[in-house]
Amino acid sequence: MDGDRGATAPPRPPLPYPAPGGREYPPPLDPQPLGDRVTPQQLLLGAGVVAVLGSVLSTFTVGTPAGVVAVSVLLLVAAALGVLAGHAGSPTAGEALAVGSVLAAAALVVVGARTAPDPELAAGTLVLFVAVGTGALALVSPQLRTWRVSCWVAAQVAVLVAVRAGDLPSDLLAGALLGVALTGLAIAWFADGVVALSGLLCSVPWWVVGVWVAERAAWSGDRPAVAALLATGAAVGLLVTTHEKVPELPLGGAAVPVLSGLTAGSVVAGAAASTGPQWVLGSGFLGLGLAALVAVAASRGPDWVPRDAGLAAAATLTVLAAVGTARAGNWADLGLLMVTTAAAAVLLSVRDRDTRPSTVPIAVGTVALAVVLLTSEGQVSGAAVGAALVAVAVAALAEAVVLAVVLPWWSRRRVQAWVSARIGRRAAAPTGPVDDVRSAFAAADTGRSPPPATEEDDPASPDRRASVSAAGTGAVVGFLGIATASSSGRLGATALLLAVLGLALMGHGDVTRGTRDPDVPLDEQEVRGRGTRVLGGLALVAAAWLGADQLGWGAPEVVTVPAGVVMLAGRWRSLPHGTSWPAWGPGLAVGLMPSVLLTVLDPTPVRQVVTLVAALLLVLGGLGWAVRAPFVLGLVGVLGVTAGWLLDGAPTPWVVALLVVGALLMAAGAVREQQRRRGDAVPARVRTLR
Repeated sequence: MDGDRGATAPPRPPLPYPAPGGREYPPPLDPQPLGDRVTPQQLLLGAGVVAVLGSVLSTFTVGTPAGVVAVSVLLLVAAALGVLAGHAGSPTAGEALAVGSVLAAAALVVVGARTAPDPELAAGTLVLFVAVGTGALALVSPQLRTWRVSCWVAAQVAVLVAVRAGDLPSDLLAGALLGVALTGLAIAWFADGVVALSGLLCSVPWWVVGVWVAERAAWSGDRPAVAALLATGAAVGLLVTTHEKVPELPLGGAAVPVLSGLTAGSVVAGAAASTGPQWVLGSGFLGLGLAALVAVAASRGPDWVPRDAGLAAAATLTVLAAVGTARAGNWADLGLLMVTTAAAAVLLSVRDRDTRPSTVPIAVGTVALAVVLLTSEGQVSGAAVGAALVAVAVAALAEAVVLAVVLPWWSRRRVQAWVSARIGRRAAAPTGPVDDVRSAFAAADTGRSPPPATEEDDPASPDRRASVSAAGTGAVVGFLGIATASSSGRLGATALLLAVLGLALMGHGDVTRGTRDPDVPLDEQEVRGRGTRVLGGLALVAAAWLGADQLGWGAPEVVTVPAGVVMLAGRWRSLPHGTSWPAWGPGLAVGLMPSVLLTVLDPTPVRQVVTLVAALLLVLGGLGWAVRAPFVLGLVGVLGVTAGWLLDGAPTPWVVALLVVGALLMAAGAVREQQRRRGDAVPARVRTLR
């Protein structure tokens, strides 16, 4: 009774909870090395197949009728036994017998091709019979993978023989080759294991050769529309290999979508180029429309469309269309294409944040190129073109500031507003049943909403990298505009453009340096924006020198004084409270010391008086604000000018200025002494100055 009760007991119900950690039970085992997976049974079966087949082939000459009969009998017996072994639950023995049968069939095909009057026809016919037979056996015995792999290989050989035997036109040849490739990709999609891998690997050479034939037909004008359609379909089919269901290609990964886009874009561009010049520009606009479509779709998630393939195709179409339009000399059409490219790049950068490091400089560069192209055929002066390029550069620098400063600031403001709103609002009571402790803190029960995403100050963030690229591209465009204006001979306009570009560059560098989080070290703050600050300073000094040259001023001070002012302006944030020598010293030394030296080497009344007055102002200013660097450098300047006046063999009446300065310094010293006697809070030593 107990035994009967145990035999008729219902099966255990499944556990009401998942396995620990969400893992399968029993857990799957990792694949073992090949040496640990080979069994004696497999070795015995393989050696037996080789021995039997070798004995038959060595006993009879295969080309003789007796040999053909023996191999045919071996083929049929091995195939029948393989099918029976597969159905009997011995897949390894069945696979070994199936391999023996297929090898025997291959031997018959070789013999038939060598002995027949038309070898290609005989080989194609026999291989086709092998494909049909193995396909039928695959339906009868689906447990054995050898039949399916053999059918696929035999079908490829049959197609290859047919292609070699017939003189097919390029479109039919490309269709046949790409059809076989797409069939292999379909096998890789629907099959599994060795069958899927064989379908994928065997389709690669067919795909490569078929795409090459289609590309050649498209660029040569041999039915380009059909060739473009076939190659585009093959490029779309290649994207199947990126799915997790398909085995991974050895050289696949991220390169597959790019290869797909390059293939589709190049074949469509070739078809347009061979059709007519009017289609070349249209292919460029087609690429830009594709880029806009990718931009719109990218906002719906990265898996909605193959983004990399679409962008690669769009870039290929646009670049090849631009090259074709430039070769034809249609500069106005090329300028219009560049404007549209800039618009598509801006749309893509707005919709997809990850593309900004590449799309932002593309937008700046294409706008600048459009300015040059659209003004090349008109009566626009070089100075006007240079001014337009400088305006593009200033806009690019402003965009860089927005990316590096404004967007992170706006993100932090959103987070602060979210926190303030949540702190000042009472949470709603739970509205549904609470099944778990965690459910009591869920967003649906408490009325809380997820916090907005914040923009961290990460140098590797897309916005930060886009800011750097935009600033670099803007600087290059700006200096190209300066060179364009200078080549036209308008040096006055060139000086003005240099000043504008220099101010924009220094402004970008200063804003980028001045905005930092509290945890960013000071030395890193000084490094940020240094490149644009240096370029802007050099541009301002060059503008001052060029403007002075236009006015007929040739003194060295037209370079040294602006350079000193620029250096002081670059450190203006540190001037009120920073250490005086790093903040004040370099700029004052560059601006004043060369003039002091020239009062000794090349004295002139104007230089002597102006330098003396400047040194006096530095002394008084440094004394009044308790700053050491201006005070010391001013005293050095006064002493240097005095030495120059003493060494001057023919002093002028302007020497009275030296007397006035000396009297003022003595008066300042007396006033400071009276302040100390009264106990005023004034520095007692020079080293106590800031």
